[in-house]
Amino acid sequence: MAAVLLGLGVIAPVGQAAAEPVAAPDLSGYQSIPVDPYLDGAAGGGEAYFQTPDGLLCAIRPVTGVAGCDGTLPATQAGVNEIVLAADVVQRGLRATANSLFVKPSGAAAPVLPEGSKISFADFECGVGAGSITVCTKGDRAQQWMVISPGHTGIGPATEGLPPGFPDPNEFVTGDDSYLVGVGAKNIFPVFTVGDGLTCSMVLFSGGEMGCDGKLPGVRAGENEVYAQLPGPVGMRRTDIPKYSTPAYPGHIRQLPVGYRINSNGGTCMATEGGVACYGSLAGKVQGFQVTPKATTTFGGS
Repeated sequence: MAAVLLGLGVIAPVGQAAAEPVAAPDLSGYQSIPVDPYLDGAAGGGEAYFQTPDGLLCAIRPVTGVAGCDGTLPATQAGVNEIVLAADVVQRGLRATANSLFVKPSGAAAPVLPEGSKISFADFECGVGAGSITVCTKGDRAQQWMVISPGHTGIGPATEGLPPGFPDPNEFVTGDDSYLVGVGAKNIFPVFTVGDGLTCSMVLFSGGEMGCDGKLPGVRAGENEVYAQLPGPVGMRRTDIPKYSTPAYPGHIRQLPVGYRINSNGGTCMATEGGVACYGSLAGKVQGFQVTPKATTTFGGS
């Protein structure tokens, strides 16, 4: 299994940038076996389901462009029970969910994929190795991949376009909780707090803005608001009328747990230890901000 794990980064402490994987997993040493016994007839043969020897329930679902596993995932936060491999950075990653994507929906249980073997289906390849290792790749020359092992569970490669030291959303968890506040026909924008006292909102729909209000460490002129407009500038300002801490509809504002992320219409915010990191992408331009216990920084913008 050394070839599989060669070059893979390790899970970084929450709130820090993850070590960038420098090479995709190598599945050439696995024995290729026919995929037919794993195809789900109820899905018209368009999905493949398998179990791993250590009890994970996994699937390859090419129509929706995903593969992954459900179950107890080692080297992750408590409650994480799903990993998703996909080309889309919003879809892929770790999840804590009651809505399993990879459990065979009907009929007999999925067969076990034997240790040392792999199956290929569409542009996915999944293999099971010794020592409770499960690996899947997607695309020619493994453009994306996932690894489940006792020492590392995560997605590669590192997310493109982010500055050095910026947290990688691949290493953060997506949950089932909603961060919409109150009830209203146009209530589609999340508002949340993070553990350092900031309140943030993401008002994004084919562009827009996201930002946070509260104490900003490391600022010089008493700035209390950090923001990123898509498209437009990023920056910090001092204000007596906080823009991002008042939801459009009254209601309870939830706290985003450390290590979790929110994806919303082209933007992502991640709760880090003592701070938050948010970024968005529009027309190929990536911009955002990060608040840590010691500093507040921005990147990109016009």
